[in-house]
Amino acid sequence: MTIIERIGQLLTTIAPALPVYRENQSGGFKEPSFYVSTIGGRSEPELFGRQKRTHGYQVVYFPNLKKPNADMERMEQLLLNQFLTLPDFAHIRDRDFNRVDGTLTLDFNVVLWAAPVDNTPKQQKMKQIERVTNSDRSEN
Repeated sequence: MTIIERIGQLLTTIAPALPVYRENQSGGFKEPSFYVSTIGGRSEPELFGRQKRTHGYQVVYFPNLKKPNADMERMEQLLLNQFLTLPDFAHIRDRDFNRVDGTLTLDFNVVLWAAPVDNTPKQQKMKQIERVTNSDRSEN
């Protein structure tokens, strides 16, 4: 399961009645709804080939058009309280809420540590040949 799929699952848990989109919609987004996208990432090397990877994401909330400001305030509080951890995976870090063009945006990071995987074949069998020699032979 990808990180974006995990984000979508968490949003569905928080607001089960709302659609969560990953791709732009040709006819526009239904309101209220969420749109999730990747906004970048970085990697920092650590000891023994490990990497600290920071993945940046953005969730855009399209509010109910009847009362958009009240709806955005309600959703911001809901996300502040419940959008904290991707269950059994990683914590959500650096949450930053903004209002842009009548939407609520949430920028955040997911930090993971990656270790190199060694897929080289390991020794499967070992063949051993034993020889017995007599070193105490006496010559007459």
